[in-house]
Amino acid sequence: MKWMVVPTGIKELDVMLGGGVLDDSVVLITYDTNSFGWVLSIELFKSFLDKGCFGIVTNYSLPIGLLEKYAGMLDFDLEEHGLAGELIIIDVFGAAHDIRLDIPYVYSPGRVDASTFLPKMVELYYDILKQAGDRKPVGLTVGMDGFAQIFDEETTMKILRRNIMMKEAARVSEDRLRPINIMIVNKDRVSKKFLSWLFHYAEHVIDFEPTERPGIEKMIIRKSLLPDFEPSLAEFTYSKGKIKIRRIRGLI
Repeated sequence: MKWMVVPTGIKELDVMLGGGVLDDSVVLITYDTNSFGWVLSIELFKSFLDKGCFGIVTNYSLPIGLLEKYAGMLDFDLEEHGLAGELIIIDVFGAAHDIRLDIPYVYSPGRVDASTFLPKMVELYYDILKQAGDRKPVGLTVGMDGFAQIFDEETTMKILRRNIMMKEAARVSEDRLRPINIMIVNKDRVSKKFLSWLFHYAEHVIDFEPTERPGIEKMIIRKSLLPDFEPSLAEFTYSKGKIKIRRIRGLI
């Protein structure tokens, strides 16, 4: 089967990935505590929404108000886009703390536990897809470390593996637009084993490492399943709500 390649809209990143991202794929972004690498996930999400995609934010890590502040750092107004019908937020973090907000674009899976979590999320996801209509869904998961803290790493991976198999079955049996999913994880909050599983299942992996220069990080494309991909390195800068990617020629 020949898979469609979807440009991200961030030109230098597309070149480094080998042309864009695969349709129906996971883009995993990893970073440490002092990194601004997570802002790339918002920039990617914004870019796909600008192309007419329908956004689904799955929040495992933050109160909604704080999540909106983080997005606001890149001049991305979650409330504005939510009220305009361009995105929804699935608030798992709130559900885990028995909080349900009366906000039209914020959905709750209800009380969560390991045995019922996935069925509830799948049911909610299909209800949300009805709102997407003919718009391609793009997911943003904030973040996988928060997911592992709500349950535990072993339970989280069991849920993810089960979800991957359900996703594969749906790909074969359902005729609908397939999503692109952007996932972020703080490497300092999870084990190497957990990271290894996430790397294994993601089609694209973008990793951030610090440098000795303030405000400048190494952005390493660790993995892309496109045939034109080669591992590469860039300088990544975040300043005043803007990102800059400067590719360093040659292999790592």
